[in-house]
Amino acid sequence: MKKRFLLLAASAVAASGCYDVEGSTPPGIGSFRVVVQSVTAVNANGGTQPLDVVASCISRFGGTRTEHVPLEARGKEDCRYVIPRGQVEMLVDVTALDKAGKPLDFTGPVSFKVVPGDLSDDYSYNWMTLSRGRGLGKLRAQYIYGDVRVWAMDEPVELNYTDGGIAGDPTKLPKEPESRTYAAGSSSPLLFAEPTLAAVQTPQLYDNTTSPFVTKFVTVGRAPESGSILYQNCPSVDLDKDGKPDPQPPVTLLVTGTDPSGFFVTDITACRVPEDISTAAQVAVPEPNGYLPGSYASMFVYNYSYPEGLDPGDLLWTLSGSIQEFTSTTQLTFPSWTVREHVRQLPPNQWDKYLKLNPPVEINLRHCGLKNELAVSNVDGLCGYYTSNLKMESLESGLVKVRHVRFPRVFKTCDFNGDGDVPFFCSKKGAWSFCGDVEPEDMDEVQCNIDCTTGAGAYQRTVCAERTQYSGYGQFVVEMTGPGPYAAGLDDSLPLRGQEVTLSDTQSRPIAKGYPEGEPITVWCDVDTYIRFGASTATTATPADTLLPAKSRRDVTVRAGEGYVAFLAKQLPAGQSKCYVGSSTHTRIMVITKDAVPDLRVDCDENDADADRAQQCRFLHGATYDVVGHLRQVQPARPRWMVMPRDADDLCCHPGEGLECPRPLKACE
Repeated sequence: MKKRFLLLAASAVAASGCYDVEGSTPPGIGSFRVVVQSVTAVNANGGTQPLDVVASCISRFGGTRTEHVPLEARGKEDCRYVIPRGQVEMLVDVTALDKAGKPLDFTGPVSFKVVPGDLSDDYSYNWMTLSRGRGLGKLRAQYIYGDVRVWAMDEPVELNYTDGGIAGDPTKLPKEPESRTYAAGSSSPLLFAEPTLAAVQTPQLYDNTTSPFVTKFVTVGRAPESGSILYQNCPSVDLDKDGKPDPQPPVTLLVTGTDPSGFFVTDITACRVPEDISTAAQVAVPEPNGYLPGSYASMFVYNYSYPEGLDPGDLLWTLSGSIQEFTSTTQLTFPSWTVREHVRQLPPNQWDKYLKLNPPVEINLRHCGLKNELAVSNVDGLCGYYTSNLKMESLESGLVKVRHVRFPRVFKTCDFNGDGDVPFFCSKKGAWSFCGDVEPEDMDEVQCNIDCTTGAGAYQRTVCAERTQYSGYGQFVVEMTGPGPYAAGLDDSLPLRGQEVTLSDTQSRPIAKGYPEGEPITVWCDVDTYIRFGASTATTATPADTLLPAKSRRDVTVRAGEGYVAFLAKQLPAGQSKCYVGSSTHTRIMVITKDAVPDLRVDCDENDADADRAQQCRFLHGATYDVVGHLRQVQPARPRWMVMPRDADDLCCHPGEGLECPRPLKACE
């Protein structure tokens, strides 16, 4: 019965015949076909130039520059574009499609969108007009990285906002049509390098107060379960001298410290960054090796609480979150991360095996922005004062070290009106002055802050810290070591900051320029030398004068009529021997020890009624200190840059002659 029914049904279909019924396509735009024809970098003059590709691609084509890479190879998976520091311009071919995916005769404005990334504040680059369904337009975008798609949309241009209103010129927006369909279409992915901490941190221009990726959500690194791990893309080097480029290391994110609100992380395999020494960069003294002291590869991760399960020395696979600026220090907020290795699961002698690969960078006077000349500049007193200083910015949030610094002897309260706030100050026409608008009654507070912090007025040649800043935040000023030979505990980064004399054992040799009365100076010679202080270059040293032993340091305060120093070597060995004379630049940087060493009493009194406290204070004032810690920028503070030690092991002491280190610090090895 079932078989007969099926045969009848088949006969009925055959008799009726088969037809193709063509349904009507709903009217209106369905989507857009988007093709990016070219990608170029926008230069400082508003023109365009080829956008660089990653170093591994350039090396693969046997060249040293992007121009050696064929155009058709650029932007592919194995030849990604670099993350641009500024804007890029894209030439975009857009075709309107109906809801069946066929070209549509449409005339009207179409807006652009770039994901990830932001469009330009110049709205003329944020849209284009299609004529009869087709158009070729230019867009400009910034903050782009990874797999980027360009979208064309039948919707109004999205406005950019800034503090106080709309950014850009709204007159460059298109005239809105009567209606919009909100149809959209995207391009195939444009392949840019994936973000690293350095790419996120590197300033666009010459301003160290902000990151170009502020408010953007980024992910750095890649866990193995998400695909191949992320490798660096540094310019090729051949350190092992085998004639082949060394393999690129994997991105290695090291936890360098934790605190109650988050942790610090450094990419210890980040690429070295060549220093820009163009006129626009305003570099006082270039780095001798041609590279910045840091690599922009460190960041503070603000977790809102202690990062449970993380310890210093741990490695991470990935780090994600939103970029924000806090007091001009870039940080990651609302973070998440994946752990690559917990070092506390290893034997204790291996807990610091990765931290040893990331030694702190020693901050010197050259990094602070001082000039390599004997003349004194107004801003010498504050390390890294100018916001154009990229040497310090390259080290931000990384582990740094300052050596032989002096702690303050004086804490001065400049909060005369008792409101808990003291206005900071700025440099104006070569002199320190108030910043912006200051009430007349606050001018005395500003001047007090200037004198104390920079060592002027009543605090000349005295390390003074403003007490309100110390009481409120635990921050205090320390004075960095002066210029001179490194072996003498001095700073040798600016050799022309002092005076060097080539010795003779038969004829007295004086310095060329004298020092004023009351100026503390340091004298150091590399062989046994007779020294004499006098009133002019006619000062002559003889064997009857004081003998300064070889490689020993003498600190003196210039007395009246003794501003010049003459030298006579006791006996010259083979080769050239020299003496050095210099005065401190009195350069200050900020330190905070209240969390790392809460028992260290910095604000002390040598005349304390308690004999032990008074003695500990004499120990503290008589010593110099080596301090290791994370570097943070605090824009409204003076000085702007602060070193934050992690614990007591990050501080050590060089005790004064006949003195000890203050409790609980240990002597430096």
